[in-house]
Amino acid sequence: MKQIKAHIAVSLDGHTATLDKELDWLPREIKNIVGKQYLEADCLLMGANTYNYIFEHWGGWPHKSKRSFVVSHYDTNVTPDCGVEFLTEEPLQKIYALKQETDILVVGGGKLLTSLVKAGLLDSLTIYIVPVMVGKGIGFIGETFGSQWKLAESKVLDNGVIRSTYLFDGSL
Repeated sequence: MKQIKAHIAVSLDGHTATLDKELDWLPREIKNIVGKQYLEADCLLMGANTYNYIFEHWGGWPHKSKRSFVVSHYDTNVTPDCGVEFLTEEPLQKIYALKQETDILVVGGGKLLTSLVKAGLLDSLTIYIVPVMVGKGIGFIGETFGSQWKLAESKVLDNGVIRSTYLFDGSL
């Protein structure tokens, strides 16, 4: 079976973005590291909010050469000719089936990460803890009580950012 992995930057107070969905608090180095992960991935998976943010802020769809999947309640695909497919019905079953054939990188976080953790589908989570307090913002992850993770690696990067990779180790 293939792997589903996530790389996500989080502020010291647990946010992935400000309330107005801005990422200007992220150091350029972290944006570049996470961006490189997206480029190297076989397949991308994201929620509708992340999809819309990328399309609106990056002037179109930058990942045209990759299979990309968006988990959403509605098919609002504005990039149908760019390899983007919306998973609107039974998305976790479709993600499980995709995992049988390809490695997947989760883009963004929040609701989708929470759903993947609860379903036991996320294999690896790399967190970049940025020493910045955002204040109010978009939370990193929802309630996922019962999942257990094992630290695989931790390293202090430039600017005091801590990169830690955790591997899923089962559920209680």
